[in-house]
Amino acid sequence: MIMPVAGEPEVRTTGGQVDVITMALIDAAYDKNENVRDLIGTSLYDLGRKQPVMVLSSLHSYLIRHAKLAQGHRVVLLSTIERIVKDTIDDMPQALARELIDLSLDEMTRSKEIVPDWQTAASNVVVAMGTRFCNEVMEGLHQKFQPGVMPHFFVVQTLGSLASANVYGMVPFLTAVLGTMLPMLGMAKHDNMKWVFAHAIGKFSEAILDYVANIDKAPDPTVKKEMFSGEIYSAYETFFKVWLQSKEPKLRLAVVEAVGHMSHILSRDKLEEQLTMLVQGILGLYKKQPEPFYVTQSLCMILDAATVEESTILEPQLDMLLNSLHPGVCAQPDFNNAMSVKNHNELLRCFTVIARSFSDRTIGFLMQKLESGGLVNSEKNRIGTLEIIKHLINSAGPYMEDKKPLVVSGLQAILTENNNKVKRMSSQVIIAMAHHEYLELEGGTLMVEFIVRQCTLPNSPPAHTPTSPTGDYGKRSPDPDFVTNEMLRSMCENVLQLVTTTIECMERVLWPYILELLGPPQYTPAFGSIARCAAHLANKKREANDEDYMLDYEVSGHNKVNIPKPPAMISRLVVMAGQPHAGGGRGQHILLLMKGLSPNLNPDLVDLWDAVIPKLIQFLEDCDEDEEKWSQKTWEDLMLKMLSKSMEVVNDDDWMVEFGTEMGKQIPLYNNHPEEKQHLDLLFSTVKHTNQVRGEGCAIGVGYCASSHLDTVIAKLEDVAKKDMVRKSTGFMGLLKDKSEVDVERVKSTVMLCHGYLTFYAPITLVTSRIESSILRSMNPHFSNVKDPSVKQNLIRAVELIGKALHPSHLNAVFEFSRRGELITHMQEYIKVESMSALHSETRALAMNACSTLVQLDPKMNEADTFDLIKVTTDSVYGLPSHGGVGGKGKEDSGGEGDKGLQVMMQEALDSLNSLLKEILKKSVTPDGLQEIFKHLEPWMVSAQDHERERVMHTALEIFNCYLEHLEFGPLSPTVFSNHGTLLGRLTPRCTDPSLTVRQMAIDCVQVVLKIGLRYEGQPVDYKDQMVEALTTLKERVVKDDPQVLFSVVSDLAKVLVKKVLTDQLLPFLDLVLQGLIDVHPHASSGACVVLNSMVKTRGSSLHQQVRDVIDALHVKLGEITVEQTKKGTLRTVRTMATHHLVGVANALLNKPLPFDENLVECWKILAAEPQLTANLIDHLLEIMARHVPYEEKAVKDRKQRPPRTATALPMAASCALAEILQVPETEEVVISNYHRLFSAIMVRVGATTGVKPPPKESQASSEQKPAPKPKKKDAGAVSQKKELDPCGQAIETLRGFLTRSKSEGILELMDEEEGWELLKDVDKFQDGIMLLARGLATTNVQHVAQVVACLNSFLSSLLEPQRVVVVAFFAELINQKCVNDLMLVELLVNSMLGRLVDESHIVRMLCIRGLGNIASVGDGQVHKYSTTVLSAMMAGMDDKEDPEDDITLEAMAGLSKILAEIDEGNVRAILINITLRIRPCFEKEKSSVRAEAFKLFGNLSRFGDGPSKAPFLEQIHTNFISLLLHLNDEDDEVKKGCKSALRQLGPLIGSDVINDMFQKHLLEEANLHYGEFMNNLAKALITDFSDKINFYVMGCVSFFKSTWETVKGNAAMFIGFLLGNLPQDKHMAISKEHVCGALMQLLKDPSPHVRIRAAEAMSLLHEY
Repeated sequence: MIMPVAGEPEVRTTGGQVDVITMALIDAAYDKNENVRDLIGTSLYDLGRKQPVMVLSSLHSYLIRHAKLAQGHRVVLLSTIERIVKDTIDDMPQALARELIDLSLDEMTRSKEIVPDWQTAASNVVVAMGTRFCNEVMEGLHQKFQPGVMPHFFVVQTLGSLASANVYGMVPFLTAVLGTMLPMLGMAKHDNMKWVFAHAIGKFSEAILDYVANIDKAPDPTVKKEMFSGEIYSAYETFFKVWLQSKEPKLRLAVVEAVGHMSHILSRDKLEEQLTMLVQGILGLYKKQPEPFYVTQSLCMILDAATVEESTILEPQLDMLLNSLHPGVCAQPDFNNAMSVKNHNELLRCFTVIARSFSDRTIGFLMQKLESGGLVNSEKNRIGTLEIIKHLINSAGPYMEDKKPLVVSGLQAILTENNNKVKRMSSQVIIAMAHHEYLELEGGTLMVEFIVRQCTLPNSPPAHTPTSPTGDYGKRSPDPDFVTNEMLRSMCENVLQLVTTTIECMERVLWPYILELLGPPQYTPAFGSIARCAAHLANKKREANDEDYMLDYEVSGHNKVNIPKPPAMISRLVVMAGQPHAGGGRGQHILLLMKGLSPNLNPDLVDLWDAVIPKLIQFLEDCDEDEEKWSQKTWEDLMLKMLSKSMEVVNDDDWMVEFGTEMGKQIPLYNNHPEEKQHLDLLFSTVKHTNQVRGEGCAIGVGYCASSHLDTVIAKLEDVAKKDMVRKSTGFMGLLKDKSEVDVERVKSTVMLCHGYLTFYAPITLVTSRIESSILRSMNPHFSNVKDPSVKQNLIRAVELIGKALHPSHLNAVFEFSRRGELITHMQEYIKVESMSALHSETRALAMNACSTLVQLDPKMNEADTFDLIKVTTDSVYGLPSHGGVGGKGKEDSGGEGDKGLQVMMQEALDSLNSLLKEILKKSVTPDGLQEIFKHLEPWMVSAQDHERERVMHTALEIFNCYLEHLEFGPLSPTVFSNHGTLLGRLTPRCTDPSLTVRQMAIDCVQVVLKIGLRYEGQPVDYKDQMVEALTTLKERVVKDDPQVLFSVVSDLAKVLVKKVLTDQLLPFLDLVLQGLIDVHPHASSGACVVLNSMVKTRGSSLHQQVRDVIDALHVKLGEITVEQTKKGTLRTVRTMATHHLVGVANALLNKPLPFDENLVECWKILAAEPQLTANLIDHLLEIMARHVPYEEKAVKDRKQRPPRTATALPMAASCALAEILQVPETEEVVISNYHRLFSAIMVRVGATTGVKPPPKESQASSEQKPAPKPKKKDAGAVSQKKELDPCGQAIETLRGFLTRSKSEGILELMDEEEGWELLKDVDKFQDGIMLLARGLATTNVQHVAQVVACLNSFLSSLLEPQRVVVVAFFAELINQKCVNDLMLVELLVNSMLGRLVDESHIVRMLCIRGLGNIASVGDGQVHKYSTTVLSAMMAGMDDKEDPEDDITLEAMAGLSKILAEIDEGNVRAILINITLRIRPCFEKEKSSVRAEAFKLFGNLSRFGDGPSKAPFLEQIHTNFISLLLHLNDEDDEVKKGCKSALRQLGPLIGSDVINDMFQKHLLEEANLHYGEFMNNLAKALITDFSDKINFYVMGCVSFFKSTWETVKGNAAMFIGFLLGNLPQDKHMAISKEHVCGALMQLLKDPSPHVRIRAAEAMSLLHEY
C-alpha cells in the first residue's frame, strides 16, 4: 500500500488509524472472492457514512495515485464512491464535490476506447453528483463537450442519463446542449456515436415531456415543449433521413425509440409535413429490425401524437397503416417470449389509437377483411381480425358507440365458419359484445345461435381411428394451438352459461329466444346447455314475477314466432329427460326448466310439477353421489308416472290429442340418438320372437332302404348332395319343392343323418368296403365350418352310428378302421367350440358318445391322442356352470333340445363322459392306464366350485369301480399297485369336503382303492377286510356338517390309512396329502392336516433319513396355506416331527435362508411352546453360537482402517431362531433359569456383530440344503425378495426379546429412554449401549450380576476384539454402578481392568481408563484405596503414544474430572496450576470432543478457585478467557456447550456481576446464542469492568489470528472490532492500535474468504481510531 507523499492529491485525513484502515480496505477491495468484494465494499460504505469526507478523499486520492490500477479494482472503487455519494451528498463540501466530479469525468474519458464497466461506473458517479451539483457537473461536462469537437461516447451518454435522473435541473441546459450537439450529428461517423446521440436526444425529449407534464412542480413554469421543437426537428431530420437507413440494428433501434418521443415535441405543422415519410419509414423497419417491439412502440407514440384531440392529419396514411399493422396482429405471438407478447399488445394499442379519430374507417377495414376471400381469408388473418375487433370493443368504447350495428352485421360473416381456432376467437368476440350491449341490436340472436351450434360439436376422432365408412382416419394436427371439438364445445358451454348468469343486459336478448333453440333436432347434443340457461332465466323471472315472463303463443312478435307450443315443448323435454346423464347431466337442468316454465305450459301442471320435480331432482343428485343407486329402469318408471299424473291433471281431450300428435312427431328426430329413441320405444312398441323343431323320420327310412339297396341309396344321396343342397331345389328324393336358404340347411342335416343310418343298417358284408370309399367320401366335405347346430348334431349322430356299425360285435369280425382318428378329431373340434358359459344343447354329449363307440374300435389309440381326447372332453364337461347354466338360444337353434331340462342335459353330458373314460380304461386296466385318466381328474378335484368337484368325484368313483371290476392278473400283468399312495393322498382331502356328495363319494373312492390294493396284495375278489369294510359307516357319519363330527370321521379314516399305506408308498402319500393342505376349502385342508399329523405321529420315527425333505415340504406348504386352522395343524406336524428328531428338525430349519419368513418363525415358536423340547433346543442354539465364530474378517494393509467383517451364517441363524423362541410365553421359566447364560451370550453377540455385514446369500444355507421351491402365491412362505438382514439389528432384537421374556422391564425402560438400541448399532458407540445394559442390570436385576460377570470373564482373553470390548465396557459401567455394593466384585473388576491396560486394542485401553475413572462413584473409601493407582493410569492415558484420535486422552480427562470431584481442595492445591497447564493445549486440539472435554474440565476446576488458590486460578481464568469466548462459536456444538458450561461455572469467580449475569442468562446449554450480538454486549461490559485488561484481551485475540480454524480467526477479528468499536475515545491510548490494526490488515490477505470478511467487518467499526 502506498501512502501519499508531497505533491500528490490531498487526503482529508483524521490523523488516526482509520485512515490506514480505509486505505487497506481500498487496497483489498478487488478481492478474488465475490462475497469478500461485496463485504469490503459494504465496509467502505459504512466507514464512508461515518467519515464521508475522509473516505471519499481517500478513494479519490487512491485512484489518482494509482493510474495503472486494475480496471476491475477501479470499477469497485467508483461503485463505492457512487453508493457513498448517494447517501451523503447533502453534506458534501463543495471542494470535495468538484474533486470527485473532476475525477469521475477524468476516469470516464481517460481512455478513448470504450471500456463499458469502467466508464459506466464513472458515469454513474457523475450522474449521482449531478443530482445536487448539476451546475458543477454541467460545467465539467461542458469542458468535455466543446462545439466542433466530437465528444467522448460516455460524455453524451452521461448527459442523457442526467436528463433522466434530474429532469428539473437538466431541462434548462437542454437548449444550450442541443445547440452544441446538433452540429455534431453530421460529424458522427461511427455507429456507436450515432447510437449515443440518438439515445441522449431521446432521453432529452422524454425529460422535456416529463417536465411539461409536471409543470406545476417545475422551477420554471414558463417552459413549453414548443420551445424545443426547432432543435428537435433538426435532430429528427438527421435521425430519420440519414441514420435510420443504417445497417446497424442497434442504431436503428435507438433512432426509432428517440423518434417516438420526439414526435410529441415537433410542431403540428412539421409533424403533418413529415408524417407520411415518418410513418412509411417506421413501417419499413419491420423488415430490417429483428425485434419489432421497439418499432411498434415508437409507431404507437407517433400515432398518439398524430391523433391528439382527434386530429385527422393521419388520414392520408390510414390505409397504408391499417394494411401494414393488420398482418402483425394476425401473426400470433410466442407466449414464451415476453417481447413477442409486448409487441402484440402494442400493435393492438395502435388500432385503439387510430380508432380515436377513424373508428368508421377502421371498422370498415376490419369488416372487409372478414368478408373478402383469398389469402386474406386465411385462418390467421381471420383470427387476427377478430382479435382486433375484440380489443376495440373492450378498449375504444366511446369511439365505437355509433359503430355497434355495423359490427354486429359485419360479424355475421363468421357465423358459418368451420375452422375451430377461428370459432374460438369468434366466441371471445361475442363475449365482449355481450358485455358492451352489442347483442341487443338486430342480429344479436344469431350470435347466440352460433354459440349454441358450437355446443353441439361431436368429439374429435382419435388418431388411428376410422372416421368414416371409407376407412378415413382421424389425424391430430401438429399445430400446438390446435383446437379440438371438445375444447371448443366446453368453452362455448361456459360462454353460454356466463352470458346468461353474469351479464344482466343479456336477459333481454335471451328471453324468450332461448326457448326457440330447444326444438330443432340439430341442437339436440347441446340440449343440456340450452336447458341450463333457459332454466336459469325461467326460474329467475318466475320468482321475480317479471312482466315479460308469461308467453303469448298466439302473438307473432319478435323472438316468439318460433317458440314451440306447450304440447311440443313438453314432449321434447320429457323425451330428452329420459337419458338424464347424457349431455353433461342434462336431466336436472331439464327438470328445473319444466318447473320454471310450468305456468307457461299449462296452469294445471303447476302444483303437480312444483311438488314432483324437486323429488326427481333429489333422486338424480343421490345417484350422482352413489352411482350404484342408479337404475335406468327405475328412472323411466318415475318419468312415465309423472307423465301419467300430468295427463290426469290436465283433463283436456283436445290438449291430449295434440300432445299425442307431438309425441309421434318426436320419433324421426332421434335416428342418430338411439338412447332417446329407445325411451320412445318404451311408450309405443314391443318386440316378439318365435321357435320351431324338426325330426329324423326321413333318415331312418333311408337307412331301411339301404339294408337291401345300399349302392342305390348311396348313389341317390350323392346326387342329392350335388343337385338338391342349393337354395333352389326340385326337392329331396323327389318329394320336397323349392326351399329357402334355411331349408337348404335342413336338407343338409337330414342328408348327413341319412349317411349314419345307411351305414348302421347296411349289410355287414358290404359296409366295410363302402365306408371309406363312398360313405365317408360324401360326408367329409361337410365336417368343417359347420354353422347350423342341426347339421352338426346329425353329423355326430352319423359318426356314432358308423362306430356302432363297425364294432366287432356288429360285424362279427375285427376291422381296423384307419379313418377313426379323423372322426375323433372332428368330434373334439365340435366339443371345443361349444360354449362354456352355458349348456345350450346336447352336442357335447352326442360327440362324446360318438367317441366312446370309436374308442372301442381297433387299433388301440396311442398315448398322445388319448391324452388330447381326455383333456378336451373333461374340460368341456367339468367347467360348465352349475346345472349347465342358462341357455340363450331358442328351439330353432338347439335342434329340438329346448324341451329338455338343463339338468337332464347336464347329466347326459356327464354320463357320456364317464362312459367314454371307462371305455378308454378298459383298453388298459393297469396302474399306468388308470393314472393316464386320473391325472386329468386331479386338477378338478381341488376346484373351488362344488358342482365341478361333484362331477369329477362321480367320474372317479365310476373309474375306480370299473378298474376293480375288470382287474385281472395274468403272466404279464403288474404285480404292484404303484399309484396306491398317490391316489389315497389325493382323495384324502375330499373326505372332509364341504359338499356332502363329494365327501360320500370320496370315502367310497378310498374304499374302492383300498380294495384294489388288497387285490394286488393277493387277496381274492370276495375277501372282506374289517378295517376297509368299516369305511362304509364313515360314509353314513359324514352326512352331518358339524366340524366335530367331521374331525372324528377323518381321525378314524387316518387310523385306517396309517395301517394300510405301504412303507414304499408312504412318501408319495405324504406328498399328495401335503398338497391337500393348500386346498381352497378349509374343511378339506383341515382333514388333510389331521391325516398328516396322525401319519407323522405314528410312523414319523421311520423318516429319519427324510427329515430335511419333510421339513422342506412342510415349509413350502406353510407359505401357501390360507386356512388358519390348517396352518396350526401343519405347525403341530413340525412339532410332532421334532419329538422324533429334534436336532435334525432344528438343523433343517437353521439352514433356511435368512431372514426367516413368517412360517419358519411360527415353526420355531411351536417348538419352543413344547416344554419337553424348549431346554434342549436353547442348549443346542447356545452351543452353536459359542462354538462358531460370529464373523469372518479380511485383512487390510492400512492398520487404521477397520477390516471388513462378514457374519457367518449358522450362528446368525441360531440367533434368529433364539429371537423367535424368546417370543413364546411358555419359555419364561427356562429363560429365567438360564438368565446369566443367555444374557452374556446375546450381549457378546450384539457387540461382535456391530458393523458386520450380512452373510452372502449363498452361504445362508448349508451346501446340503436343497433350493427352496418357488412360491405359488405372492404371500407364499418362501418370499422371493427378502429384505437383507442386519446382523447387529437382529442380535439387538434377540436381546430385546430376552429382556422382555425374562421380565427385565427396568433394563428395557432404560434402553428405550437413553436410546440404547441405537447406540448398540453404532460401530463407534456400541460400547455406550453395553454400558447402559450394565447399568440396567446393576440397578434392576442385582441377583444376576455375579453370575453374568463369571460368564463374561472367559471372553476377556478372546481373540476377537469386539468381544473384549463388550466385556471391558460392561465391567467399566459396573464399577460406575458401585458393583452392587460388592467390594469383592470391585476388586475383581479393577484387577481385570488393570490387566487389560496393555491390550493391543486402543478401544479396550480407553474403556479400561474409563472404568478406572468410574472408581470415583464407588465411594470415598474405594477412591482413597485406589487413588494412586487410578491417577497414575489417568496420567499414563494422557501420554498414550498410540492414541491417534485422542480417545484415550479424552477418557483420561473425563476420569480426571470425576476423581478430582471427590478430592478436597487441599489435595489438589499443589497440582491445580499444573493441571490447568496440562489441559490448556487441549483447548486447541483438532478433535472437537477433546476440546469440549478440556473446556468442561477447566470449568470443573472452578470448585478449587474460591479458596487459597483463588488468585493464581483467577489469573488462569483471564489467561484462558479469550480462548473460551472464541470457541463459544466453535464449529462443533459440543465444544460450544463445553464453553458455555465452563463460562457459567467461572462467572462467579471473574469478579463482575454484570458479566456473570450475562453468562448465567445467555449461555444456557440448549439455548440458541446470537454470538455477534452477545459478543458486542460482552465487549461493552468488559470495557466497563475490566478496562485495564482490554489491551490484554485484544492482544489475546490477535494471537488467535494464527489459529488453524477459520471460524476462530474470524471470531477473533470480530471480537477485536467489538472491543475497539465500543471503547471510549479517552481510553484509545491504552490500546496498541498500530499493532492491532496492522494485524487486522494482514487478515485481509488470509486465504479464507470467511476470515477476510470478518476482518473487513471489524475494520468498519474502527471509524473513531
